[in-house]
Amino acid sequence: MQQSSKKRLVFCTYSSVYSSIVLKKLLESDAVEVVAIISSTRVINLQYGFVKGALAQIKLSGWRYASYLFMVTDLFSWLTRSKTIHGLAKKHSLPVFNSSDINSVEAVHFIESKQPDYLLAAHFNQLVKKPLLNRMCINIHPSLLPAYKGVDPVFYALLDKQKSVGVTLHKMAESFDTGETLLQKKLARGEMTDSVFSNNCRLFAMGAELAIHHLASEKTNNEDINRAGSVEGEDKNYDSWPSREKLIKFRQQGNRLIRLKQYWQEIHNV
Repeated sequence: MQQSSKKRLVFCTYSSVYSSIVLKKLLESDAVEVVAIISSTRVINLQYGFVKGALAQIKLSGWRYASYLFMVTDLFSWLTRSKTIHGLAKKHSLPVFNSSDINSVEAVHFIESKQPDYLLAAHFNQLVKKPLLNRMCINIHPSLLPAYKGVDPVFYALLDKQKSVGVTLHKMAESFDTGETLLQKKLARGEMTDSVFSNNCRLFAMGAELAIHHLASEKTNNEDINRAGSVEGEDKNYDSWPSREKLIKFRQQGNRLIRLKQYWQEIHNV
């Protein structure tokens, strides 16, 4: 490590298996110090509550996709509360701010009071705006940007029969999944599985490692890590929630959203 002092982070996320994977790696790192957590309570739309949001998700994507999201988020919380971001926060005495709008006066005040060096987002469903965006805000996105911007990029990559998937660490900008690309890493076809869940678990773990690496040092000798440095502006290449029709095609191709054996293994390992 070239730097002696830890970088102070506010971790922004939506409580899930994926967020716990990232947070656990951050807490184990000697390069960063998580000083607070912003936990998103938003479901699809800022105006929706949990029930209305869940019903909207079922109407849009069908019960299979809604069940997958339930397993990754709420069921995970019910089965192993100590491993959720709230459980880990309690264990490590970290303050948590639950909010449906990170740009609210209350949320901004909470973040500013922690005096972070960075905001790090992963599996976060809110757009960060100014004045927070004036800070160093970085995001972990499970695709090789600029490809597959948007919601659930691994689903769309499998649907398109891509031979590999990857993860990007990038600076946040005024639109989703844009901004300067900092680091990328690819998950080769031989390392991929046929399920969205297991691939996402791998990619978010890799993304956390990229974030730690970036914050710890400006240099790398790892040939598996690509430094891009390009700036990707807003375009039409943004995928929203999968439709029922796309879910049918996805399954017909032999892909799966989640497999129970993989699920139990992953939540045990978190």
